[in-house]
Amino acid sequence: MLNISPAIIPHSLSELEEKMKIVADDTDWVHIDITDGAFAPGQTWNNPDDLELIPGRAKIEVHLMTEKPEENITLWAQVADRIIVHVESTDKLGVILNSFEHTVSKLGLALLLDTPLTEIEEYLSLKHLSLIQLMSIKKIGHHGESFNEEVLAKITALKKMWPEGLIQVDGGINLDTAKEVKLAGARSLVVGSSLWQAQDFTTELNKFKNI
Repeated sequence: MLNISPAIIPHSLSELEEKMKIVADDTDWVHIDITDGAFAPGQTWNNPDDLELIPGRAKIEVHLMTEKPEENITLWAQVADRIIVHVESTDKLGVILNSFEHTVSKLGLALLLDTPLTEIEEYLSLKHLSLIQLMSIKKIGHHGESFNEEVLAKITALKKMWPEGLIQVDGGINLDTAKEVKLAGARSLVVGSSLWQAQDFTTELNKFKNI
């Protein structure tokens, strides 16, 4: 069964709380997108301490679409179950990776659509690397962007390089594209608009889970 992580782009704490109430009992993971207006357009809610105030059984992964994530990643690691960092966002990726070797929070690496797999190849043997997230849209930081099929070959190639690793795909995922990325080798999907625009969130989520 695919893991489906509903995506939230929170512009305020109240919006985050409202959407977390909807997803918390129906999924194992929830995906929170954080943007800073520099690495990705727009500025979202961005206060790690607030996560301690939000109840729910779902695990939280924070997708940092921010420049220099090393400046506050330790704060996120104290309150989230997994942190996803873009390899393109920092020149201190090695430092970040080493800092997660003995932490409870897990670490994932994200690649933009045009970033080659060679950028993360040297890190695939690290035992504390939780997942690789491949972006499947050109423009990040927004819900509703169109899926780009260029990612399919990239998924297949990464699966050959990292056969036991968890590959997650983020961007433009609907019921049709979910089938494509699953066939290519992905086992975890981040889903935004397709869930939030559905008539019934839980019913739509179950459709994704049963692909």
